[in-house]
Amino acid sequence: MTYPYGLKDNPYPSSPTPTEQDARILGGTKHQEAKATIVDCISDLYKKTSRRNSTDDDFRLITLVQDVGSGKTHLALHIKTLKTRQDIVTSYVDLSSISPKTNESIYNSIVNGFSKEMFSELRGKFIWQICDKAQKGDVLAKRVLGYGFVDKLKGTTMKQKAEDIIYDKKMISQESLAAYLASNYSQHESVVIQNVINKSFGRITNLDELHGRLGAIAKFSHNLLGKVILFELDEFDSQEGTLEFVKSLINAHIPASILLLITTPSVYLEVQNTNPSVFDRLEKANYKIDLAGANSVDELIEIAIEYIKEADKTERFNKKEQQDLAAKIKVLCDEFPEFRNVRSIINILNHAVEKAADLGASEISEAVIDETIKQTYPGLKIKGSIMEVPISDFIKIKRTSGTTQAQVRQAVSNLVNYAHEIGNISKSSKPNPSFDVVYSDPFGTKIGITVVMDNNHTKNFETISNVIKSSAFVDKLIILTNTSLPQSNQATIVIVDKSKVIDLLYFNNQYTEHKLEEPESEKAKMLAKTICVI
Repeated sequence: MTYPYGLKDNPYPSSPTPTEQDARILGGTKHQEAKATIVDCISDLYKKTSRRNSTDDDFRLITLVQDVGSGKTHLALHIKTLKTRQDIVTSYVDLSSISPKTNESIYNSIVNGFSKEMFSELRGKFIWQICDKAQKGDVLAKRVLGYGFVDKLKGTTMKQKAEDIIYDKKMISQESLAAYLASNYSQHESVVIQNVINKSFGRITNLDELHGRLGAIAKFSHNLLGKVILFELDEFDSQEGTLEFVKSLINAHIPASILLLITTPSVYLEVQNTNPSVFDRLEKANYKIDLAGANSVDELIEIAIEYIKEADKTERFNKKEQQDLAAKIKVLCDEFPEFRNVRSIINILNHAVEKAADLGASEISEAVIDETIKQTYPGLKIKGSIMEVPISDFIKIKRTSGTTQAQVRQAVSNLVNYAHEIGNISKSSKPNPSFDVVYSDPFGTKIGITVVMDNNHTKNFETISNVIKSSAFVDKLIILTNTSLPQSNQATIVIVDKSKVIDLLYFNNQYTEHKLEEPESEKAKMLAKTICVI
């Protein structure tokens, strides 16, 4: 299958929620700025702890707040998937997937949120430490490895015994391991080392165990792997279980670690009302990131374009095509508020790329977007449109028209021509310079229409005032304008909003190209009524 812009694959993710694979790409100024803040926090903490033992002063709190669909989860997963970073290990937890929310259930999710590679690396470190102590004559360490007199006679080395355990060729003695750990580590550290070596984490029963074990994981990550820990808690909510867990975690000040809480403004407010104590701690966060503006049109365009640029290996997606796609996205966002968030715009572009491939289109054209919306969002219409303008025509009109007075005047003139042709009115054959169109209704009333739609509203006021002075030449004066002003006894003022402009310009195109057929002809009559033509 051939995709638009010469792409080999669809660059946009199809999942309704981000995955780690999707999150490799990060576009948008706001998201890049937020990423830089988090990375700066990580780097700062890493530098401060890299050459010494960490303390409870080496704990950081970050809050990340913005509405649903603004790309918060994408950003969090992007940070987790930064494979080039050597200074951090990350545990990502989606709190909305945990029920009930207890200290134990959240702790288990945090442990599962770490990569298997991290624990595998720690496991190797622990076993090699035991091997090192055994080689130095530690009897308990030798028992852990299962190294005895027979091994010595056979010429088996302690290193070989350690490798057998690492590669699961030999089971470790749990009794010997427990004795060795008890003589070298604290209770919590011993449990964590056992869990890591046995690849199975036990349950916790109280806050002391929760903090002790998370602290031990952070300590080992820092001392053995040379990395600080980032705990990412997404979908942070105001439930009692969540708040108590987070409060205890903040109070614990786990060394060499960062807690990133991800939530929405509404939940943040709920926390303030539900638990002022937790809210007070959140307000004192080291970094408070607000992704305000992440759903702005410019930000969405940057994000959308970044996906294609990342996938474009032939540089086919040039500046002109980027600007062309940006213009189409802008129209979609301006006219459809439901598309104005990261999740929605990525979804529609994913479908648009597939539709372009199906149609053999070399780009995401207006026709592609039209077909995509019809298929993906059936029944979606331009708000306020009488003519039910197809999306493709709508985008073309929005991109090519400057909504000039001349275009609207021509459309109104042709709408009057159309009304004359179907016998609703009688258009005057003699033009009057004071009006754009003059006609008579079925009762013989002489009506004049003037379009006043300059972008300078002060100028419009002056023009309208002069037009009204000519009202004596007709029985009824209609003024179509984009300027809000009070009704006059001498004229009927019709405010032409952007949906009416689109309807008029679409009608004009259909009329001049002789494409106006049922049921559009009936809609044209309705349009004429809204601007008082019939």
